[in-house]
Amino acid sequence: MKIIAPIRLLAFLILVSVIIPLNAQVLDVIITDIRNTDGRLCIAIFDNNLDYQNETALLTAYIDKETLLSDTAHIEIPIWPGTFGISVLDDEDGDEKMRFSFWGIPREGFGFSNYVLKSSRRPQFDDFSFSVNENEKVAVSVKMKYF
Repeated sequence: MKIIAPIRLLAFLILVSVIIPLNAQVLDVIITDIRNTDGRLCIAIFDNNLDYQNETALLTAYIDKETLLSDTAHIEIPIWPGTFGISVLDDEDGDEKMRFSFWGIPREGFGFSNYVLKSSRRPQFDDFSFSVNENEKVAVSVKMKYF
């Protein structure tokens, strides 16, 4: 998962707040089953399968896990109408990428919007994408998975 600098995120959110009026579209993201408070959660938003496959996020946000009071995180993200998918990496070691075992098994947690992993294969964008309509608040749940 590629990560953009916090300055770029702040500039993007300021731009979005100017373009998108108050009470417009909002993603209400609830991330559950977070394993511990080490590191941070990296939330990546995609709007198509090609960018998802290339790990080129449209928008990236972070949650410092030290601030969590439970195994659940909640974030609201302003967005414009469209089709999106969210992936979350539990970046416990802070290196901004997924760690894998010798056998290719993920060593850090991950999750996808409104999708529970049913097999060992990486889901396609259509498996976890959702639509946001004009003036809509969309609730999105992400259940973290650890091996």
